[in-house]
Amino acid sequence: MQDKYRVFDAHCDTLSLIADGASEERCDFTAADAGMYRGYTQVFACFIAPRYRECAMDRFDMLAGIFDSLELGGVRSILSVEGADMIRGEEDVDILYSRGVRCISLTWNHSNRLAGGAYDETCGLTELGRAVLRRMGRLGIVADVSHLNDRSFYDVIAAAEGPVAATHSNSRAVCAHRRNLTDEMFRLICERGGCAGINLFPPFLAEDGAASASDAAEHIMHWLELGGENAVGLGSDLDGTEGRLPRDIRGCRDIYKLFDELSVRGVPEEITEKISHRNFERVFNI
Repeated sequence: MQDKYRVFDAHCDTLSLIADGASEERCDFTAADAGMYRGYTQVFACFIAPRYRECAMDRFDMLAGIFDSLELGGVRSILSVEGADMIRGEEDVDILYSRGVRCISLTWNHSNRLAGGAYDETCGLTELGRAVLRRMGRLGIVADVSHLNDRSFYDVIAAAEGPVAATHSNSRAVCAHRRNLTDEMFRLICERGGCAGINLFPPFLAEDGAASASDAAEHIMHWLELGGENAVGLGSDLDGTEGRLPRDIRGCRDIYKLFDELSVRGVPEEITEKISHRNFERVFNI
């Protein structure tokens, strides 16, 4: 059960759900459920949806305020940004860092002044984006490539300092979705000492959009076959899937089923521990 495992989840959208009116108790992530595990670290994303692009820093401030107010008990928490539309100059990176941000995805699915988003192949990393990456590297902020288009991904790999993470992306070889990573991309993340977090959104797990913990395990097993035991983790995307989750994982209380599935498939306990928490702990230096 849950108390067998320590968990590091590199991405959830719980802050946005609460900001838009949901009660904490009705979210996919709850501190009570996370508290059932032997240990739990949750990265909370400040997601800047397209409708907030012109007031991105105000939206960030609201979400960061919710983060500050959460009563998480023994859950360790980290703040991230998903879609850095509030960054207009390098100095804004310092502001985000001072508020506790330790991971930044330059874009969401749309492009912005920093890079090209996953649903727009017309541009790559901009000069401002390169400057922002340099500032992030100096501060120790993890660069998240999950929502970049392919061109921007390779630009970031070439320009970023330190490990690069795909906090919530799966294998494109297993499920051919543009939000997923090619084998080459995954190998580059491995070479940079980074980590890719398995996303539980069913369309990223199985092409028919119906998924279970077994489908998520297929992505992990593929990456292990590529030599990625030190570069695979969890990035659940809980509360960012509009209620669509694998049929046997209904919230963070069920995350253990993914790790149980790995044991059934013969993954040694020491590797499962890397996947459940150790790999991302190393990337985030905690």
